[in-house]
Amino acid sequence: MKNYFSLSVIAVGVITFTGINSCKKDAMTSPGIVTAEEFQQVYTLDQKGWVFKDNTRSGYYATAAWTQGTAGTDKTGAYYGFPAYSKKSSDDEYAYSAVSGYDSSTYVSAWMITPVLSLKNGDVVSFYSRGDQGTGYTDRLQVLMNQSASATVGDSAYSVGEFTTVLFDINPGQTPGGYPQAWTKYEFTFTGFAEKTDRRIAFRHYVENAINARGVGIDLFQFKSK
Repeated sequence: MKNYFSLSVIAVGVITFTGINSCKKDAMTSPGIVTAEEFQQVYTLDQKGWVFKDNTRSGYYATAAWTQGTAGTDKTGAYYGFPAYSKKSSDDEYAYSAVSGYDSSTYVSAWMITPVLSLKNGDVVSFYSRGDQGTGYTDRLQVLMNQSASATVGDSAYSVGEFTTVLFDINPGQTPGGYPQAWTKYEFTFTGFAEKTDRRIAFRHYVENAINARGVGIDLFQFKSK
């Protein structure tokens, strides 16, 4: 297993950063797992308490809504998309926010919010993420925590609601090619809570002036209680 600490990470409030790893697939049966999501069917996640909202805006019609991953071959045999990190039957078993219908004025703000998590000190949340291969893409992902169990983020491309605690900000400078192009693990441990508390965590695909943005994937989200 290799450890990487080169990505820009912001740890705020009750969060302690514990490392970024790229390693072999985690076993879904690991002790202590309370919630595990492999994104086999993204369109049914609302039935599990996940919340989705796309506040992307532009001068034209643009969207970056979280949908099912994309992976396969076209009629010429050329491969498109990328395979899931963890799958049961299909390479597209991950969540993907793809930018479409954009122009130079596009401001991407696409939200995927977890169900309510009852957190206490020592609990751990982890997930895997990657973007498309290419040197020019300027994608960015924020991972934010709410101050309550609400899923409200507002209606503008700039609003965040109560999701004001930043757990991770991946490629915050929107550096071309700066988002990982291979599945990379992100993990953090909660500390500083006075007692168990209900919160939500949001994945926000967030890009200003997104003319060169393309998309980001999320796979194998896990919440482990110590």
